[in-house]
Amino acid sequence: MKTFTRLSLIVLSVLITGLETFAQTPDDGPMGQDQVTFYEPATTSPTRDLNPVIVNALNEINSDSIRATIQHLQDYGTRFLMLDSRKTIATWIADQFSSYGIADVRLDSFLCYINWSGVYVDTLWQYNVVATIPGQSAPSEIYVVGGHYDSYCSPDPYTYAPGADDNGTAVAATLEIARVMQLNNYQPEATIQFTLFAAEELGLFGSRYQAQKAYETGEDVRFMLNLDMISNDPDSLDIVTIFRYQFFEWASILAADVIEQYTYLDAVFSNSWNSGGSDSRGYWEWGFPSTYLEEYDFSPNWHKPTDIIDNCNIDFCAEITRGACAILMTQQFLPYPQGMMATSTKENITVAWDPTENALIDGFNLYRSEEMNGVYEKMNQVLIADTFYLDTPSETGKDYFYFVRMVNNQGEESMASDKVWGARFGFTDTLLVVASLNQTSVTPDSVYQFYASILDTIPFTWFDLNATTQLPLGLLASHQNVLWLQNGFNAVTPTDTLGFNLYSFFQNGGNMFVSGFIPTKFWANNTHYPFKFPEEYFISRIFKIDSVDKQINSFMYKAYPSAEEYDTLHVDQGKSLTPEFPGELFNIEVFSPTAEGSVIYRFDSRWDPASSQGRMQNRPVAIEYMGDDFKTIFMSFPLYYLDTADARNLMQYIMKYKFNDPTGIGPRITPSDVTLFQNYPNPFSDETTIPFVVDKPSRVNLSVFTLQGIRVTQLIDSKLEKGFYNINFSSSHLPSGLYQVVLQTDRSLSTRKIVLIR
Repeated sequence: MKTFTRLSLIVLSVLITGLETFAQTPDDGPMGQDQVTFYEPATTSPTRDLNPVIVNALNEINSDSIRATIQHLQDYGTRFLMLDSRKTIATWIADQFSSYGIADVRLDSFLCYINWSGVYVDTLWQYNVVATIPGQSAPSEIYVVGGHYDSYCSPDPYTYAPGADDNGTAVAATLEIARVMQLNNYQPEATIQFTLFAAEELGLFGSRYQAQKAYETGEDVRFMLNLDMISNDPDSLDIVTIFRYQFFEWASILAADVIEQYTYLDAVFSNSWNSGGSDSRGYWEWGFPSTYLEEYDFSPNWHKPTDIIDNCNIDFCAEITRGACAILMTQQFLPYPQGMMATSTKENITVAWDPTENALIDGFNLYRSEEMNGVYEKMNQVLIADTFYLDTPSETGKDYFYFVRMVNNQGEESMASDKVWGARFGFTDTLLVVASLNQTSVTPDSVYQFYASILDTIPFTWFDLNATTQLPLGLLASHQNVLWLQNGFNAVTPTDTLGFNLYSFFQNGGNMFVSGFIPTKFWANNTHYPFKFPEEYFISRIFKIDSVDKQINSFMYKAYPSAEEYDTLHVDQGKSLTPEFPGELFNIEVFSPTAEGSVIYRFDSRWDPASSQGRMQNRPVAIEYMGDDFKTIFMSFPLYYLDTADARNLMQYIMKYKFNDPTGIGPRITPSDVTLFQNYPNPFSDETTIPFVVDKPSRVNLSVFTLQGIRVTQLIDSKLEKGFYNINFSSSHLPSGLYQVVLQTDRSLSTRKIVLIR
């Protein structure tokens, strides 16, 4: 287990997370009931018989073989990553894989930069051990299993760090799975990569290097199973702990389901998410599905000289090894369907998922419900051979929920995929007011009455969004104009699902006015000032916020317009955040816009600009984007604290003159200086041609985006003369799915959806 690590993570370009510190805390006994959740199989899960090929392999797993490996590793005395013996140990592990008959075994070396006890070391080579059994029908689809082999012991790891449980057990389990598969001449459909990591104890260096390399080289890692400390069970509790990672909960559920089917172990989920305590974290950071197995009764010998084989329950370790082997093998016979997404337009809902080349898979079944946890009915009469389905529900503005199952050549169905949902868009003129609240709060009557008064001539629907409520996509699909309020300093942060729904809303021409305190915390989980947002972030792409700053105890008493059409906004003298400063707001965020954003209001203070109270003077506090695709206004203070007449006039102006121009829904071609045609072929597998016409000389940008709004490539960004153009697009670096081609000039924007199928 590692000692420490610090990192930052971008998740699906919707949220930004700050720095976190993770450390595994030793425990004197089993996790308490409040620390874990016992696995309960879903009542709707399909019943599958034990696979005889898997059962035969599990019967070959041998406790004596596992014991011998752990003993050998312990006999090194220490496997601390700073010692010269590290390559000798890695070479021994590699030789074990080779002795089983695995042809592709290598040491993957990398430089490790370590600050250890005040000594900075930057020339230390480390060696991951990677043994690969190639898949026979889906070799590009990779399943990783392993753990770290280095050890640590306090106070002196240089001299003695036996590391039997931490983490000789993972090395033994990984080697044993490889041995048994080779012994049985097992040929997986997809590639299995046995990876034992160096340099985990001081910062997950080995796994982070391996995961980053996989990401940068475009490896299709479908699943990463990490093992760490899997032998402490002195009271024969026979329980294994499974750690969950956000966005990939299915990986832990799948692991629990298989373990309880093929072993005598009970599975529990740790209630601590996104564990930074072991190597699965490195893979999760780079966007790969991950989960992590660990003993339930955490060893009291962790990082101590007493972490020796005599304190290991080898039979318990062997049973977890059987569970890990079964997890890998079940994914060969019936993989989990990944990459689910739903794209909503005015006409239909397109549901898509990742393809597989696994020869055992005959097709897919798609299920739909009108409620997230309702009864799901199968949509298809015969197996779906494609990796997308076009659904045309009769109603607009209504949520529809979907999941898909793979079906193999035995007629067995996989676990259900993640659920996604869509809604046919059908905008009305009614304004949707979304009030972001903390926990289970509801909007106070006084606050509601204020907003009702400033919206007195504007038809609106009110929705309280808090920790127990999800914003229905169908609600967004029915309202082209949204006023999003954050009336306090604490509010529930949008989930990834909310982010996808909002992308659909904006892609279909929705308009939004955000007004609230510290909005970058809400929309980007930001807590650092100053901070510059990368261009792929939601807050940058949608709200055109380039960077943010904030000064503690800076006071604003009005916002003055930076655009001629807006009027001054005065803070209400009768409302204050603190009695000592009536009519003033403090700790207000200020922004810098992207090239597409425009400043509409600036910070105005009664205080000297040279003082801390006045130093935000003249900085932007509201940014607008009035595009042809959608329109947004982003303001760093709530309307509630403004003079009522000012707030009413602002809302009336925005609704009448800013948000009154419908932008249409879905792909469209508008009269402009360019015309974008459908690509051909479509669907395509490797290359496709994108045709378009330039009617008069224009600066043209042609790019391809994911449906979540992330740019994957820019094909053209230059001035073009009048004429007809055919642009070739190579998709070699992209996974299958739906993408969007965007053709933009200074005066127009056109989009087309394209379908990539491998």
